Amino acid sequence: MNSKQLTLKDLNIKDELIFIKYYYKYLLSYCQEYDLQYNGLLAVEIIKLGEFVDRITSDENAVIKDKDMKYLIRIAEGRVFKEIDELSPMYNRKNTHDILKIPRYKMYHILERHGF
Repeated sequence: MNSKQLTLKDLNIKDELIFIKYYYKYLLSYCQEYDLQYNGLLAVEIIKLGEFVDRITSDENAVIKDKDMKYLIRIAEGRVFKEIDELSPMYNRKNTHDILKIPRYKMYHILERHGF
């Protein structure tokens, strides 16, 4: 999949990944702070997303592995968010889509430009 041996530095999407990570971390904190009912399994998905972002951004010069590239593509296409957006039925999902549209679309177009 990553036959071009691309790194995160080549893709220049570190800021977008960090923004997405912190947005969902904030969303989870918001649900906890205001006692909004939320799905614990999806909270685990948010934690996994955060761990993925931490791991992949820790070394920008490391070649991105195939499984990581597939996950980046899922993030850019919005398939990860579709699952996570169901975190709380009380939270405005349209708002989440609008907030993440710009970083997600930027990632999508960069990956598309590189042939993914």
